[in-house]
Amino acid sequence: MVKIKVLFIHNFYQQPGGEDKVVASEMELLKSKGIEVNLFSAHNNTINNQNVFGKIKIALETIWSYTYYKKIKKYLTINKPDVVHVHNFFPLISPSVYYACSALNIPVVQTLHNYRIICPSATLLLNNQICEISLKGSMLNSIRYGLYHNSKLHTVPVASMISINRLLGTWNDKVSRYIALTNFAKGKFIEGGISSNKITVKPNFIKKKNIEKGLEDKKFILYVGRISIEKGLHILLKAWKNVKNKQNYKLIIIGDGPEKARLEKEYELSDIIFMGKQNENIVLEYMRSAKYLIVPSIWYEGFPMSIVESYSMGTPVICTNIGSLQEVVDHEKTGFHFKYNDFSNLSIVLERALYFTDYNKMRRDVLKKYHENYTPEVNYKKLINIYQEVIKEKNNGTKTKY
Repeated sequence: MVKIKVLFIHNFYQQPGGEDKVVASEMELLKSKGIEVNLFSAHNNTINNQNVFGKIKIALETIWSYTYYKKIKKYLTINKPDVVHVHNFFPLISPSVYYACSALNIPVVQTLHNYRIICPSATLLLNNQICEISLKGSMLNSIRYGLYHNSKLHTVPVASMISINRLLGTWNDKVSRYIALTNFAKGKFIEGGISSNKITVKPNFIKKKNIEKGLEDKKFILYVGRISIEKGLHILLKAWKNVKNKQNYKLIIIGDGPEKARLEKEYELSDIIFMGKQNENIVLEYMRSAKYLIVPSIWYEGFPMSIVESYSMGTPVICTNIGSLQEVVDHEKTGFHFKYNDFSNLSIVLERALYFTDYNKMRRDVLKKYHENYTPEVNYKKLINIYQEVIKEKNNGTKTKY
């Protein structure tokens, strides 16, 4: 049995998301293998309780928080982990977490769930279009276009956090290893200045659930996720409306978000069903019975958990041909790609997918890909190897300062 003590560090957002699921899943996986793992966390809900001066202080400490530096260093001294695994430090914990670990010579692993350390928006998206200005030239460009929350003022502390820590050498000197979720993402971080030898690719995973209950009507295409602009649901709905021969199939949409009310009103059609937010078991029942899951995102998704969930149910995926999506979904093998931001092409792809003759083989290939890449066992081996490597590298240097 591997004897490693791990500390997870995670800054929870106000709205729960995929990152939170990954944190919980990885902690559960490590504990199931006898690994001692603890969690140090902060929650953005505390920001709501701050007055104006408190919020200004938080904005400034986004760059480097002495408050959390002291808290984490004290916690590390008491807890004495062998390795610290950071999932999210933004905005409360800040990059000061790396310095607290460095002061005690503890190796740090950072999972890159989004593009925050190279782009204030974290999505490489501007005005609903792919935008890579943060990768090229000065961070002043990101302030000029208000990449964070569409606000120049709000972008200032985030852009400053990125650029100041870049100048300090934080990203390359204070982190032992980064985990990128795909090779595509790894390439973008290298473009953004992160050393290639610091980045290891390890995808997310999911424990397969036995969903015995089936749905009577299995003639539907499924979308699961947040209903917001970057998710591309407006493209999917327009494409679905233009599919000529749907074979009586329906489009079912599970999820909620800022665009839901508008899209639900605009596409009030009998073959489009908005189900709202549903619990995990219901989502998996629909995934198991769906003809395809569809991911029409218009941004560089990190690694959607919905795709891994769909694969675990043996359901193929239709996705946009950009970024990590086209890497995770094999065209005409585990699903289909359609052209970025092109509803006409998506209509054609949808119709072809409904009539695809090798569909049963596609479902077998989907399950094969899941078992080879996205099971807990496969993921555990990769994660433990990363921990052991960074611990060994630190042990070859200075001893831990407890």
